[in-house]
This record gives sequence, structure tokens and C-alpha cells, in this order.
Amino acid sequence: MKQTGVIDISDWRNLCYCAARTDEVFKDFRSQPLYLGVVEGVTPELGGKYLEMILNDYDFKIRDEMWSALLRNDSLGDPPRYVYDFGNGTICSSALTLRYIKVFCDLVSLFDFDKIQTVAEIGIGFGGQCRIVMNFLPNLRYNLIDLIDLPEVILLAERFLTELDQTGDIRYIDGTHLYNDVPCDLVISNYAFAELTRETQKFYIEKVISNSKAGYMTWNRSELLRNGWNDGYEVEEILAMIPGSKAIPENPPAFYDDCIIVWGTK
Repeated sequence: MKQTGVIDISDWRNLCYCAARTDEVFKDFRSQPLYLGVVEGVTPELGGKYLEMILNDYDFKIRDEMWSALLRNDSLGDPPRYVYDFGNGTICSSALTLRYIKVFCDLVSLFDFDKIQTVAEIGIGFGGQCRIVMNFLPNLRYNLIDLIDLPEVILLAERFLTELDQTGDIRYIDGTHLYNDVPCDLVISNYAFAELTRETQKFYIEKVISNSKAGYMTWNRSELLRNGWNDGYEVEEILAMIPGSKAIPENPPAFYDDCIIVWGTK
């Protein structure tokens, strides 16, 4: 199988398939070393910065009674969780779930959701970002598109969302068989798009991104280059391909020179 991204395909496929199909692996897939390295490896310190931003830096505020529902993301897969100060008490959360909540706050701050009916996410992890968004905006149509030839990722996300009783119009799309374009109002990609080969990036630009009115893509290209991954477009090239796009700093940055590519903002 031709490699389409930085992830080792065979090991990743096996882990996702086993987690999707067997209770024994599903119960702790988020604490498996490979999953920690690829998806779950957000430091507790960075999680604390996300929480501080969520509580203090957005006009959009999450009501206290919603936190227990959001933190149900961590009830499956046994992710590493940390205790954080929260108001007059504490919460116990994975740093990744706090990132997902922070990304949602970014989305609400940047985009007019009165004009957004359909979201497409490229690089879906286990469906955690989808669940956070759909908790707040259940009337969206949400297209989950896997990065590479990995039906196992789709299976895992479907199991995760089903076991948490997530309702709504959620569609699971095999990104390697997009014979038709995928129109959407907002495309999201948390780091994943930057980790694709140039050929695969071009494919998604043609089939998904160029059809989207707005977009939010976190970009960690420089970190990939430092680790020897030299395929894929540079941020300047991507900006030239997406009319009206711009790069804004990622705050807080996972790596010192990360950015977020956005277009179609308020």
C-alpha cells in the first residue's frame, strides 16, 4: 500500500481495527503507546493552558452544567487524565479533550454558525472533536473523513460515538473513494492535513477544501520537517491555493511555530 501520510499505516490500521472490533483493546486504546504518540499525546501543561483560555479568553462561555457532558469523551478508551483547578474546585480531564473544547471555542469565535449547516473534518482521530462540536450544535451535518486508506479509523470513530449515544446527522466517509466532491460550509483539520503527502493533500484540496466556504486547519509543518518528514506543501503554498485564506498563530502553540490556516471568518 502506498503511504499517504506520516503515520505508519500497518501498525495504525491494526490498532484501530482491534479497538473497533474487540472490547479488550477498546477499553484502553487511548493509553496505548502508538495512540499516545499519534493522537493522545497532548502534555498536561498544554491542557492547563487550554483550560485557562476556555474559562477566561472567549466571549463564548461554557456553562458549568455542560462540563460533565463534555468530559464524557474521557469515559471510553482510558486516556491519561489530569486534575486541573476549575473555579472553586477541580476537574479531571485528558489534555486532548481540553484541546477539542478549545478548538470548538475558536470555531465559535471565528465563524458565523448561522451560515454553517455542514462540517467536514479531515483526520478524525476517534471522533472526539466531532462529539464536542455536535454537543453544542446538534443540528449540523457532520462529515467524518479519514486521512488515508483506513476504513479501520472510521470503524473506531463510529464505535466511540455510538457507545456515547451521540445523535445527529453524522456521516462516515472513506476519504480514499471520493468519486464526487464533498460540499461543506466549514472544513476542520487538527494537524492531520499537514501530515499528508503532497499528492494526498492535493486530492483533498480538490475534493473537499476548495468546495468549503470556510476552514480551520491547525498546521504543524515545521515540526514534521524537524522530524524528517519532507513531503507535503508548505504553508505559503497552501495559502496560495485557498482564496481568502490567511495564517494566524496557534494559541497556545503545541510547537513554537505552529499556525492555523483559516478562511471565511466573520
